[in-house]
Amino acid sequence: MNKILTVSQAAHYLHVVPDTIYRKARRGEIPAVKMGKIWRFPKEALDQWLNETALNAVKKS
Repeated sequence: MNKILTVSQAAHYLHVVPDTIYRKARRGEIPAVKMGKIWRFPKEALDQWLNETALNAVKKS
């Protein structure tokens, strides 16, 4: 089952403050869906994004 996270849940999951989540979502830097004024984050998409970001960081070093 796909889990959908709120801004607060996504911030807690990624260990950042909610403002960081909002900023990255507005810039299109993290996978997110905006429904009206509310942002939602598919957990599976966040996991995939996190893995790809980590892999790219390792490749650059």
